[in-house]
Amino acid sequence: MKELILAPTKTTFGINFDFLNGVLSFSGTSYPDNAIEFFQPLTDWVKEYTQTQDRPLIVNFNVNYFNTSSSKYLFKILEIIDDYKKKGNEVEIYWHYIEGEEDLLDAWKELVDELDLEYEIVMG
Repeated sequence: MKELILAPTKTTFGINFDFLNGVLSFSGTSYPDNAIEFFQPLTDWVKEYTQTQDRPLIVNFNVNYFNTSSSKYLFKILEIIDDYKKKGNEVEIYWHYIEGEEDLLDAWKELVDELDLEYEIVMG
């Protein structure tokens, strides 16, 4: 597997999926015109990673905004990660919280709490 690196745009997350170190990072904003076009390669990459690896995985979310269609794909990615963890793999998830962004934090909690995934909120 190769790394998957996408520069952030005005409407899409910056992505750094680092295969060698087992780190997935999402940053920025996501409200793409075509969510499936943007998220399907990400979902496929995570699915392939979790089907071929048995090692720790770290997931970082350092995001400013995501819309409803983005949340659906983030949920799909989190489901895949949840299955990976249920197979006995170590998973660490970090939500980087920006003070004053309670709505965004609430949206995140709604997404991840449906899966009963553990995560850490990182201030700053």
